[in-house]
Amino acid sequence: MYQPPMLFRFIARGATPEAALALAAAEDNSRPSDPFVRRADLTKVDTVVVVPDRAPLRAVAAGYFGDSYAAFDGADGGPLTEDDAEWLADRLIEDDDPRVATGSAGALLLDQPGDAPAWLFFGWTVPAHG
Repeated sequence: MYQPPMLFRFIARGATPEAALALAAAEDNSRPSDPFVRRADLTKVDTVVVVPDRAPLRAVAAGYFGDSYAAFDGADGGPLTEDDAEWLADRLIEDDDPRVATGSAGALLLDQPGDAPAWLFFGWTVPAHG
């Protein structure tokens, strides 16, 4: 039976984005299945793509989307606040960015203190089967 791809977005920590995703997938896989809650199958994600491009955030800062957003002054590839990262992830998903095709996960570095870097992961994969 065909199951349409399922959107995922979550934050995980790891020395590298690949390590953070692998740890999150292992933790998610160890949770008991719930027939009433659909979950994305993170084990099917085969590629992590760190998205360095911050152009959409600069377009907002330039006023293309009104005055409802504070100006972004960070460098490409630099860490983002959680709000900026979620906004950027939403734009890339809505625009069908090829870097976030089914089977890959986009990763944005977050500006969060901690022992390991924090990453916002987002993309499409198949639903997990219980």
